[in-house]
Formats: sequence, C-alpha cells, structure tokens
Amino acid sequence: MLRKIMALLFLALFLESAAVLAQDDADDVWRLLASQSQASGAFLQELSDEDGELLERSSGRYAVLRPGFFRWEIDYPDQQMIVVSGAQLWHYDIDLAAATRRDTSDNNAFTPLELLAGDSDELREKFATERLGPSRVRLVPTFPQAGFASVDIAWEADAVVAMDVQDRSGQRIKLALTPDSDPQQLTAEDFDFVPPAGVDVYEPSDY
Repeated sequence: MLRKIMALLFLALFLESAAVLAQDDADDVWRLLASQSQASGAFLQELSDEDGELLERSSGRYAVLRPGFFRWEIDYPDQQMIVVSGAQLWHYDIDLAAATRRDTSDNNAFTPLELLAGDSDELREKFATERLGPSRVRLVPTFPQAGFASVDIAWEADAVVAMDVQDRSGQRIKLALTPDSDPQQLTAEDFDFVPPAGVDVYEPSDY
C-alpha cells in the first residue's frame, strides 16, 4: 500500500506568474520549479488501469516546503497521511491506527516526489522535456531508477492545475490541484510528526 501511495505523490509547484514565461515552456518549467519554496492546497486524484477503467479516486490536502518537507493527507475514501521531513518518512494509517517510519534513502526507486524536494539543476539532467502546448510540458525520465514513464504538467496563471502520470505498468494517475488562495507561511515544524498515543509504530525491519 505504501508503494502505491508513494507512486501517487505527483505534485509540482510552479507558483510564479505564467506572464513571465518565455516561449520555451520546456526550459522554463525547471526555472519555475527551482523558484518554489512552499505551497499548500487541496487535491483530487484518480488512478486508472491501462484500459482507462477507474480504479481509485481519492481527495485530501497537501503541503510542501522545499527542500525536503512534504505532507500528503488523504481524507477520502479513507484517512491516511504521509509526512516527509528530511531523511525521514512517516506513513500513518488513521483508520488502522498504525504508523510506519522509514528512511527515505532506503527507497532506491525514484518517484515524482523527488521533483519537489530535489535539486532542480540536478533533476534537469535526468529528464527529457517536451513542450505539449501552451503551459503544458511532459517530463520523461532518462534513467532506469524512475518509477514512472512520464509526467505531464499543466499550469494556469500562477499555479499548476493538473498532472498526468503514466507508470511503467500502464496505469495512469490524474491529479487536479487547487492551491490555497491565501496560504499560511510554512515552517519545518509544520512537518513534525509524532504518532498519537495508542498507535502501533512499525519499522521496515518489522516486516
């Protein structure tokens, strides 16, 4: 389950005004990514199989503080939370009252989450970038560790509004984002996670 959730962390935060975009969106997407320090909002996420049949729909909230801090809260159809703070990742299943703590360095597969937390200059060297249209680009990883085949990113005005991820098994994840209109200033403390009393805590060695 955690691997699936990690594969669904497909945010990209380009909040700089589209009015400053040059004609070559394929290059500017990296500049915009590098310019971001934080973002928060709501998401709607759909997972489909290779035939286009809807498998899952979920919704919730996200928050990102670069570099290295991420929170993804699912409130429908179940309640789960993923919190990344530096090298530590927590997966908290609220319905099961269970939390798993992992070291992010233990995961060798590259996921789109790292488009948020990673160094944009380094990431640019790992992707082929294709302009699909006005304010739309496709990122295709050029290295074998990537856990997905491509990511299409679309933005309007000053925010990303959609991401479309094709994984290597043929499944497709569509993500619609609604950034907060009046976001609060985030700090590292906003990504601290302490399991509530009574919650079972697991480490990878427990499995």
